[in-house]
Amino acid sequence: MKKSLIPLALVAGFALIAGLAGCAPAEVAVDAVPEATTSATAPATAVEVNVLDAVEASYQLWLSQGMTEEVDSSGDTYILTYQPGGDFVAALYNVELEDVIPIEQPELFTVYSAWMMLQDDETVVVEGDNQLTLTNEGYGDFTVFIENGIIVSGEAVNGSWTGVFRYEPDRAILELLDEALG
Repeated sequence: MKKSLIPLALVAGFALIAGLAGCAPAEVAVDAVPEATTSATAPATAVEVNVLDAVEASYQLWLSQGMTEEVDSSGDTYILTYQPGGDFVAALYNVELEDVIPIEQPELFTVYSAWMMLQDDETVVVEGDNQLTLTNEGYGDFTVFIENGIIVSGEAVNGSWTGVFRYEPDRAILELLDEALG
């Protein structure tokens, strides 16, 4: 593994490509976005789940359990992961470069950005069958896909990135970050 950190320009490029530039949340009534229900199938039962509620449920899991996003963007594969507790610091691992850097911007996580976008009345929300497309000039344009009431994957509307998500930290990558910083 290389001991140097990925240049800041690469991280900025990843953030730009992912279209997840953050901005301060705006106060918005929940009913500012259209409501629709979709069916998510849980083992042995079908449950009616509001796709907007799935964003909130996913955000709460992100807060309590942590998250790992595996994202393909511009020919590179990145793993973005964090574990809750203390100050927010995530690890961004570039699989091709075998390098890791610290990230202090929670808005790089798709679930966090989706939650923030729903707080902004400028966000255009299009609901589909187990998916939600969010468009906002300040955040980007992406679609999240929902299974069993939570967001499990996403992609940029323009196809520049795709990712799959799991609600647990990747401890091996977090250890690599600790080594790089230590």
